[in-house]
Amino acid sequence: MALDNANETGGLKLYVDLGSQPARAVTIFCRVNKIEAHEIGVDLRKLENRTPEFRKINPMGLVPCIDDHGFKLHESHAIMRYLATTHNVADHWYPKDPQKRALVDAALDWHHLNLRKYGSQLVINRVLVKVPAHKNFFPNLGEETRKSLADDASKTLPQILDALELMLEHGKFLHNADLVSIADLSLCCELTQLQLLDKDDHKNMLEHRKRITTWMADVKDATNPEFTDVHQAIFNYSKHVEELRAQGNFF
Repeated sequence: MALDNANETGGLKLYVDLGSQPARAVTIFCRVNKIEAHEIGVDLRKLENRTPEFRKINPMGLVPCIDDHGFKLHESHAIMRYLATTHNVADHWYPKDPQKRALVDAALDWHHLNLRKYGSQLVINRVLVKVPAHKNFFPNLGEETRKSLADDASKTLPQILDALELMLEHGKFLHNADLVSIADLSLCCELTQLQLLDKDDHKNMLEHRKRITTWMADVKDATNPEFTDVHQAIFNYSKHVEELRAQGNFF
């Protein structure tokens, strides 16, 4: 991460690691909407987000975050709301109509304490902590604690996915919308992370939930080729995880 060079670059700066679900959502949003942003990679596995230089940009030490001519902002939902209202972005992404906007906001707020919380909890504790390259990245909570967290998430996440199915009961996108919103994009990027689970876990979570799988395909279609391009890193990483499983190299 060349922060010195980044500081010399004018315009909107976007700090991301494309292994991060929220970072992917913001990156796709910017690319699809032709928002000119200088994308600056922050390698989480190398702990570049914990350096004093990066914490000057985001004291939370998280990605994504932006620096828009000196205005610094973190949290992916806040960033997309901000960019949708400060750039020439189609209204369907973040509608001006108060009721339609409130529904998008409701889905975004629901996301953090439901889909993101338990989806991440499951993937981290059942997959990522077992990858040798991540050995020093996550806190050492002990195998029993990790198993308990993963089991809790695996029991809770299906209930959350059932709720999402109901949110998709009418219309092509969330809340009976005909066009994609920042909520659709954010939630879809979150669910894409579940492909890191083993095939049985992934199948049990998603295969029989037809509304969700159809909606995910629709979000992808609405944001391609950017969606596929940005997710290439996670697609490649998923293959790497499968190879580790096959070789018995999970620690």
